[in-house]
Amino acid sequence: MERQAGDAALSAYGELYGRVERKLFAEAAAGRSAVSLKREYLKRYGIPARMFNAVRVSLEGRMASVRAQQPLRLDSLDRRMARVERRIRDAAERGYREQIHQQKRRWAALQSQRAALQEDMEAGRVRLCFGSKRLWRKQHHLAENGYTSHQEWLGDWREARSDEFFVLGSRDETAGCQLCVATVADDGSLTLRLRLPNCLAPRYGKYLVIQGVRFAYGHAQVLAVLESNAEYARYRREHGKQAVRATTLGQAISYRFKRDAKGWRVFATTDRMEVPVVTDKRRGAIGVDLNADHLAVAETDASGNPVHAFRVPLVTYGKSRHQSEALIGNAVARVVAYARETGKPVVIERLDFRQRKAELEGESRRYSRMLSSFSYGKVKAYFLSRGYREGVEVQQVNPAFSSVIGRVKFMERYGLSVHQAAALVLARRLLGCSERIPRRRVAPVGDGVQVAFTIPARKRVKHVWTYWGAVSGQLRPALAAQHRLGRRRGPPNPVPAARRAA
Repeated sequence: MERQAGDAALSAYGELYGRVERKLFAEAAAGRSAVSLKREYLKRYGIPARMFNAVRVSLEGRMASVRAQQPLRLDSLDRRMARVERRIRDAAERGYREQIHQQKRRWAALQSQRAALQEDMEAGRVRLCFGSKRLWRKQHHLAENGYTSHQEWLGDWREARSDEFFVLGSRDETAGCQLCVATVADDGSLTLRLRLPNCLAPRYGKYLVIQGVRFAYGHAQVLAVLESNAEYARYRREHGKQAVRATTLGQAISYRFKRDAKGWRVFATTDRMEVPVVTDKRRGAIGVDLNADHLAVAETDASGNPVHAFRVPLVTYGKSRHQSEALIGNAVARVVAYARETGKPVVIERLDFRQRKAELEGESRRYSRMLSSFSYGKVKAYFLSRGYREGVEVQQVNPAFSSVIGRVKFMERYGLSVHQAAALVLARRLLGCSERIPRRRVAPVGDGVQVAFTIPARKRVKHVWTYWGAVSGQLRPALAAQHRLGRRRGPPNPVPAARRAA
């Protein structure tokens, strides 16, 4: 019964929070300043000032995120349209009328999206859908989405629009947050005392106490922040506000309550304590090449010579979002743990995700799904986050021609796969190693086949990547032909165990 009463209070809080947020968004879209509406909203909805600030800060963050994404979306549409135009020209040269027709339809759809986005940017318009666009569209196909009536869908829609709320913290407030005060119990768990708005107090009381809270991740950091906040309060009582603000004591703790299929969850956000860096590139580096089904890892010594190489499986195709995140997290954790053990920084590619997305335009459905299922952005974010927590430096370098250089210079010499050789090139690039074209100008392309290549005369004014670009242009047709031949022959023979170990 106590749990049901708590769930009801949190649901009422979320419903009120959602109503205030949506109304404030409508006012802001009409051109009114959110700050100027504070006194009016406190009186109209019976909420504390701190709750209004939480709604305003969260909403302004969402709107700022949409505005920041608009130029990136515009650039992505331009790239995709340019790729479609190239495919139209290629189809016209080959006389593929059906393909021309379909590509022109695709170009028209992209042009319509671009025009709408351009109009929003010029008008300063921000579009937000509270409750998700996917759920909104389900009302038009009730039976296909498992609904017997529009009222049943409407219930889910209202729940989705009130399934979370944000509680803003501040360094100067008790335990880092005025409306949600956390205290530490004897067993190390937390007790949260959530201040309910005045309009909900007659029905649910002034406070909602939640006991036995333990965070699955970062619980120790939250305890450390609460201890720092207690020291902050003591120092302020003894020395005053001005003196305590000059110290590093105290941190704000903000809470986000989220309802899912299992009930209500709470997430705490605070600044993480700095972790000392334990890696140094003077020991060497660990390069990581990101691929659609695995991470290729290559370790070097301080001179750029390979020391060890291995493969971390990472197949996210066909997995749900949570399954993919778990797989990515485990793979990244393994690489970062190895880097911490060896004391060497991790080197990843500085990828252009907009270009990668544009490359999917017009490709086969199977190929596009395979690449889209592997989230390059999430892998990068996990490396940066995990590396920061473990004190491991994560550096990003330009991956230009890394696969070509690895294939030509290091693949056969050290018995590496082409992806491990590319990872070796990334690690050497961080160390500043030279990648001159070798005297023996042949490159393996698979099945024991080698292709000879030539390069133009060297000139001092040109960068060495210019010549690697010429090599890449000569290898590309041979690799494509070898790939087609391999598909006709069927799957390759299993790789020997000795080679896999390398």
